[in-house]
Amino acid sequence: MAAASGDDNESIEEHKQALIHPAAMLYGVQKMFGDQARVKAKQAYGRLIDAHLLVAGVLGAGLLRTNGVVTPITATSEERNALFAGFVIGLNACESAIEEARYLQAHALLRQEMEILAQLKAVREGRRKPNGSPNVTALEKSLRRLYGDLTAAAHVSKHDVVESVTAWDGLMEDLPGPTAMTRYFPETDTGLARRSFALHITLMIHLIEELSLDYDERHPNHAFTDRERAALNHAVKLMIAEGLVESDDPEPLNNQG
Repeated sequence: MAAASGDDNESIEEHKQALIHPAAMLYGVQKMFGDQARVKAKQAYGRLIDAHLLVAGVLGAGLLRTNGVVTPITATSEERNALFAGFVIGLNACESAIEEARYLQAHALLRQEMEILAQLKAVREGRRKPNGSPNVTALEKSLRRLYGDLTAAAHVSKHDVVESVTAWDGLMEDLPGPTAMTRYFPETDTGLARRSFALHITLMIHLIEELSLDYDERHPNHAFTDRERAALNHAVKLMIAEGLVESDDPEPLNNQG
């Protein structure tokens, strides 16, 4: 590729000066409405904030205990460690997307979290396909039934799904007849924010369950404690109280094989 000439650089600088304002406006509007959505989302979460702190605390405590611990490597442990890390690295990105009402992006990340869990189970059971998509049928029914909607959001394959998170439903005075308007900034949907955040917390709990199996086998001296198990159970109870988890769901870490 040829280097830019002096004339090209001068032209580039002229274009930059002409376009810096609309570029700043584009991202400034996204940040302003994203910040507003974050405030609204946290108000809508209720006790989900407490549930999230408990779950994140248990996950963090477990990871800190095994930080730097040397254990024999197996093909299975390498694969599972990479999947655990991939999930954890994406935590903040997923939570920020939900809070800032960037729901299409958030649901693509939730779908990936679900697929990581499916892959963890496949690796543990020795049935992971090298180049295949994860088989989410290994997940419990309450999670599997959400996968289709998350996929529709990730693939933007259904107009109604895309429209539902980009349509403007504010004031539309003095407009002729029925009018549909599209917004180019995020806006909080309280119910969707709560459901999405609760699903994220639930997936974190399932990740801890998979991590617990590894710890029991490979790090028995660093296994999750009874106190941490109790904290997870409190988190589930908080989500039940918020109406976002069925009360007959099993308690986390209580049914480990």
